[in-house]
Amino acid sequence: MKKAFYLLVGVLCAFSIRTIYAQQEPVTNHYLYNTYSLSPAFAGTSSKGDLFINYRKEGLHTPPPETYRANAFFPVARNMFIGAEVYKDQIDIFEQFKATLSYTYRLQMASQQFLHFGIWGYMVQNTYDLTKIIGDIDDPLLLNLTQSPQLGYNTGFSLLYINRDLQLGFGIPTLIPTDSVLRTNQETPSFNQTYLFHASKLYDLSSNIQLMPMIVVQRTTNQPTMIDVSASLIFGEKFWLTGMYRTSKTMVLGVGGELFNTLNLYYTYDIGIGGLQHRSGGTHEITLGFKFGKKQMDDVREYKRPSQDKQKPIKPKTQKQKNKRYMLHDYQQLYEQKYRRN
Repeated sequence: MKKAFYLLVGVLCAFSIRTIYAQQEPVTNHYLYNTYSLSPAFAGTSSKGDLFINYRKEGLHTPPPETYRANAFFPVARNMFIGAEVYKDQIDIFEQFKATLSYTYRLQMASQQFLHFGIWGYMVQNTYDLTKIIGDIDDPLLLNLTQSPQLGYNTGFSLLYINRDLQLGFGIPTLIPTDSVLRTNQETPSFNQTYLFHASKLYDLSSNIQLMPMIVVQRTTNQPTMIDVSASLIFGEKFWLTGMYRTSKTMVLGVGGELFNTLNLYYTYDIGIGGLQHRSGGTHEITLGFKFGKKQMDDVREYKRPSQDKQKPIKPKTQKQKNKRYMLHDYQQLYEQKYRRN
């Protein structure tokens, strides 16, 4: 039993190292409140312009892994948006910096149906700080590491379909794959192709309470599929209470909302419920957001509840109005008779 346990720990450690070198996106709950960070195709679905800042820190690790992230988008023409994102992810001696520039176009298919197209390109830079190594610098795993930055470029695209309360999306964040084997002596980072699928739907529980379940599936070549299943309670369209389960045996609790007209604040906490995640000490993540301008289509609720003009009740005509109509009719007949005589 002990041998099996040690073997499992060894495999998980090897997978963790492999994940680092594969240079994929760091895990985040940021997209629960800032959907643009999940897919640039979301640009323009909640406001005309967004600016979000995010910080994530894991618990008991020394030094703790940290991620700093900021993104924004704004309209450049009717149904066209430009966005950008930068993040810095640091895990012990490894540091990754990424900068992204995106373009989104919104196509209206029907009165309450829209299709969003998102494309983007990004630059990734990986750096290893060998001065932080404590131990044998001649370890075979570290011999090929270099302190010189590794620089790479890639691109991606995504689609988002909106039909009132329903949102369905598909994307390939890493469109151009490279050799996925463990490479530490290359001057450019390797990229594993990633496929992304997500779906959500909004339900009205009452006049002021809504429920939004959501599922996100991410499949990366040569890595386990990651699935996030979440449900958010929205109070008065301003305050959020979220619960999520991640297939890496992690539970996420989140709370936040709109503090002022444009200022939003959200906080999430990850709890490991099994495996190595159970001893991770938890992860804290905080998001600060600013929304600018009116929501698209005057109000995002028009995606959900199309306005219906109330028909005014038809009042019965009074006897005076009826008599007036008959008088006009009789006068017209007299006028026609006089005209014919002349």
